[in-house]
Amino acid sequence: MIQSVDHHSDVTQEVGEEISSLTAKLELCIERHTIELNAAQAEMDTFAHSISHDLRSPLTVVVGFADLLAKHSNEALDTKGRHYLERITSSAVEIGRMLDEILALSRMSRSEMHFVRFDLEALVKKIVRDADALKGDHRVIWLIGRLPSIEADPILLRQAIGSLVSNALKFTKSREVARIQIGVRGDDTELAFFVRDNGAALDIKHRERLFGSYQRPHSSSESNGSALGLAYVQRIIQRHGGRTWTEGVPDGGAVFYFSLPGDRAKPLFGPEQ
Repeated sequence: MIQSVDHHSDVTQEVGEEISSLTAKLELCIERHTIELNAAQAEMDTFAHSISHDLRSPLTVVVGFADLLAKHSNEALDTKGRHYLERITSSAVEIGRMLDEILALSRMSRSEMHFVRFDLEALVKKIVRDADALKGDHRVIWLIGRLPSIEADPILLRQAIGSLVSNALKFTKSREVARIQIGVRGDDTELAFFVRDNGAALDIKHRERLFGSYQRPHSSSESNGSALGLAYVQRIIQRHGGRTWTEGVPDGGAVFYFSLPGDRAKPLFGPEQ
């Protein structure tokens, strides 16, 4: 009996030593991968910063000379010539905006988070007022549900929601009347914020990868912007411990979601607002 107990003790000790050895190897592997990941992220940030600044100078030259040409030869250009010149300028401005987005995305992983509790509904209404002031003559019906107070970084969340609202405005330009709905749904474990629009049809083929693969959210020719904004939204929400996804609407349009852990929000007002 004593031999049996001693044998059992030896086996237990061997198993314990093996587990300790495997745990140490796993921790070393995780540490090595973390170092490699941080190095790769730093290299990517440096590359994005360098590309953004290196391209800014020639882009400024393009815009500057296009402006000079418009002033110098505007009367000599026919309608088609002026249209070509406007396209050059607008495309250059769009590239500049994309460079800004690349730079902002690269900085996202390094920015410090500041979690405070604030009124999400007040924030959304401020974003909508600002967007409504810039939409021009385009008629938009805003449907804003009741929103809870949440604990998050208000500056980063404003950027994420603003990007989704801008996205909805962009892809409803062809509609005589755009309808953009903003609300929340969820439970104690997860709060899901959504922006629904009646714009261009969603490209269902790439629905699962839209936020992370820089693909355009719509297959229509109306999709004339960059997809960097969605990647930016995803990075912000991931840093909050949430996730992003999207759904198509049967009669056209799309719904873009992001979630936050349920314990960051006060009780909801119903299954969907």
